[in-house]
Amino acid sequence: MATKGFDSTTDLGAIEGILAGVDFDEFLARPRTSHVVAERDGGERLVLTISDELQGVLARVETAELTVAARHWVEEQGSGDTDAIGGLLHELAELARGAQRRGERLYCWICV
Repeated sequence: MATKGFDSTTDLGAIEGILAGVDFDEFLARPRTSHVVAERDGGERLVLTISDELQGVLARVETAELTVAARHWVEEQGSGDTDAIGGLLHELAELARGAQRRGERLYCWICV
């Protein structure tokens, strides 16, 4: 899945806050939140961890909740495309479910 203009730390923290009521400082304090596991080209290409807690939330959330979360996220940001964010959240949830079934973890690849 590819997206532009989505910050894996702040935006995923906001999404988890919306879906699970998690405070952003708590989100950041988790052991697997946005830690660099691979870096190339002076930081222009990165692989970051996605917390187990966020992966669990995404794997368990209902489809209707994702749509509501996308709408809420766009309202909080003051701009954005609800359908695009909703689509992104649905894809993330599917990835999380698949990873959970296989006993795997989620990562985010960033290319600036």
